[in-house]
Amino acid sequence: MPAAMLPDELFQVYHEREPGTRRVPLAWVYRDLAIVPRGSRPAVAVNMVQTLDGVVAIGGAAWSIGSAVDHYLFRTLRGWADVVLSGAGTLRRNDIIATTHRHLQEARTTAGRPANPSAVVLSRRAEFSDAVLAKRFFAQQDFASIVITTELARDADRRRAEVAGAEVLVVPADANGDVDLAVALDLLASRGVGRVLAEGGPQTNRRLVAAGLVDELFVTVVPRVAGSDEGVLVAGLLGGAGARLQVVSELQYRAPELREWYFRFRIQP
Repeated sequence: MPAAMLPDELFQVYHEREPGTRRVPLAWVYRDLAIVPRGSRPAVAVNMVQTLDGVVAIGGAAWSIGSAVDHYLFRTLRGWADVVLSGAGTLRRNDIIATTHRHLQEARTTAGRPANPSAVVLSRRAEFSDAVLAKRFFAQQDFASIVITTELARDADRRRAEVAGAEVLVVPADANGDVDLAVALDLLASRGVGRVLAEGGPQTNRRLVAAGLVDELFVTVVPRVAGSDEGVLVAGLLGGAGARLQVVSELQYRAPELREWYFRFRIQP
């Protein structure tokens, strides 16, 4: 679906603050979100798309699963965020460009915020090939690029990432040698970050949920069966972590050629 053919409205099936169904302008969906964090860390939301059988990545990528409506909402959520958070695997397989819609960029700058959120990549050793260092995450100038790594990273690898265009921050490693997520969020909070949008991959999002560091989950469900266990949302991200969910809202895109569902959940502690 070309962006020019986006629908004007989505159908709101449920919202916790409204008793009935109604149509909602697409431009209003996921605007002015109020997500309350637990404790002093930033508010953290996870955004994912899945097929009907729960697969969240096909061929290592999630982008091809959802429609242009999902892609529109994907960028709308970025308008809320101070930081778009991803794992190094996502950067290596694809790329990370943390930009939002132009009209939200204008609203952000009017409010005294950067036009786009910063892009943050978590990497235990900050080891990136020349091909990865040439990606837009490092080279693009309209958002700040940050690599959070551990003391396991060599000085030479940290310098290569900096020369490529990213700021490199170091935090302690956890027991598995990965970036300590709680410490990383505290570090971001100390730099004025209050809103974090985690976009993947599934392993990074799973670690965030398991550590009790996610406040809300946004999920697009597409009526498509992948027939693969490459990455399964319910069993992998939520079931394994024992998460309990409260529905905040459910919206639908209804067209003769396409159906999609857009769920917002609050993750209970």
